[in-house]
Amino acid sequence: MRKKGALGVTLAVALVASLCGCGGQNSEQQTTTLNSSNNQTTASLETEAVDKTVEKPASISWWTHDGLNEADYVKEWDAKFQELTGIQLEHTQVANNEYVELLEVAFASGTEPNVFDVSCDQKVAYYASQGGIADLTDLIKSSDLYNQIDPSIWEAISIDGRIYGIPKGEASGIETYIRQDWLERLGMEVPKNYEEYINMLRAFRDNIEECSVPVVAPGLHLAMNLPEFYWDAEAGFAYVDGQWVDGMLEENFAGAMQRLQDAYAEKLIDMEVITNTTSACRDKWYSGEVGAFSYWGGKWGDTLTSRLKENFPDAKVTGMEAIDESYYRFSSFTLWCIDGRLPQDQVEQVFRHFLEYINDGAEGQKLYYCGVEGLHFDYDASGNMVYKNMVSSPENTFQSVWGTPWQAVVPFQEPDKVPQPSDIVIDTLEVLNKTGVYMKTTPVSETLNQITSDLTVIRQETIANIVMGKVSVEDGLASYRSQAESLGIQQVLNEMNRK
Repeated sequence: MRKKGALGVTLAVALVASLCGCGGQNSEQQTTTLNSSNNQTTASLETEAVDKTVEKPASISWWTHDGLNEADYVKEWDAKFQELTGIQLEHTQVANNEYVELLEVAFASGTEPNVFDVSCDQKVAYYASQGGIADLTDLIKSSDLYNQIDPSIWEAISIDGRIYGIPKGEASGIETYIRQDWLERLGMEVPKNYEEYINMLRAFRDNIEECSVPVVAPGLHLAMNLPEFYWDAEAGFAYVDGQWVDGMLEENFAGAMQRLQDAYAEKLIDMEVITNTTSACRDKWYSGEVGAFSYWGGKWGDTLTSRLKENFPDAKVTGMEAIDESYYRFSSFTLWCIDGRLPQDQVEQVFRHFLEYINDGAEGQKLYYCGVEGLHFDYDASGNMVYKNMVSSPENTFQSVWGTPWQAVVPFQEPDKVPQPSDIVIDTLEVLNKTGVYMKTTPVSETLNQITSDLTVIRQETIANIVMGKVSVEDGLASYRSQAESLGIQQVLNEMNRK
């Protein structure tokens, strides 16, 4: 599917420099669990299609930190992979909140896995600059994957034309959910522009007794969470007319701040927006006190609706299309990457026999997304896959294994045979795809690595002070400009734009 374009935004992620020793070690000195079945090496890579057999490795090491719980047949999944491929999968599950740190420790000690995932929100560029991930450009362009995946995805994940991984799946996107039953009570239509949107929030505030929060959000500094107020402005780095810029220094940012300040003063935005967590926002939504909430599309659209209806059976939820002045944003892609310290022939082995396999549109992709027959799914009378109940949560069925089938970046050869999304999921994805914009992978900047934490704090404090009315928009942004310049924001932009 095609999206509107690629938009560059750096989320607030503090990077540490524990990879700095990556590039200086010889591959012969690395400890790796990938072993060739013999000592033969493969031919040199070429960008045009090649017709050759790449030998299988004896084993491949793989780290995951999300997806299946261990009780939900992870060992059986690994065994099925070995049965189908003849390759031993040395699979390690890492706690999600420890993954980034443990991966860095593994690189520092030379025990990193062959395959692991890296986010495009600055980390891909950082790992690539340190030699931590392999450049897969030639391998990808000589494979069937290149023409099967949407060109806009390759554009979004590329850095200076080079590709360092395969997306784990389609990027997730955020859209705005509203209480359709409240609109019906008020005789109102779904808003199509900013004026109608603000009038809807005012009507919720003034005329819906149970509404204490017209619109809720987890913080103020991400445009994707408040698209009706930000429009085309960004509070991070953005790619504009072929150049990386600081979104807060762009002319359109002042307008976004003024809209937010005005809405906050009218108590249209949750008064606790500064301290809200995403879970707190969801709880407020489920309690029936919220009129509008921008959150993830897809499966979350189903969850937000079903959980609300458990408490309020007559509630109705609509995924609102982006207002005329704005658009929805997709999150950064997360890529499956290969250890950049491996010799090139082993990189190709892992690529051909793991990354290509789990994106083959057939056997390997079914295993990756749907799991093992009899454990994760069964076939119904029509020959369609139907997910079974989970072991870790028996009242719920599986919704995914290591990825969600309908968010695969490579089309399934038999798409009607794999588990299908609910109507709500389909509707939310259709809304997102009408205007959804991909984030462009952020290029590396050594200066940014050093100042990210301080810059993030300044950005968040500036936005909070403006929105809460502690300073004017003009004074707040002037202060930000001064502080950002003192930190070296111009040097960051020079490095990002290769000046």
